[in-house]
Amino acid sequence: MLSNRRRVLELALESLENKKRQLDAEIAEITRELSGRSSKGMSVSAQRRGAGSVRKRSHFSKEERLRRSQRMKAYWDNWRKKKLRRK
Repeated sequence: MLSNRRRVLELALESLENKKRQLDAEIAEITRELSGRSSKGMSVSAQRRGAGSVRKRSHFSKEERLRRSQRMKAYWDNWRKKKLRRK
């Protein structure tokens, strides 16, 4: 009787250890994803845009930024004037 109980406990322990290994693997995968790495070692953002593509930022000169700023200020001034005329 005592040996049966021991065998049941051994099987239960083995099952729990297997579940623990599975949970540890899932935890590790989620941790990698949260840190920006997938299981294949490539960052998540790189996977989304494709492995070979490189995103380049556009850079504007000081004069171009000034022209854009003036153009947008004029746009919003005009928008506010139209909004006040409607009231």
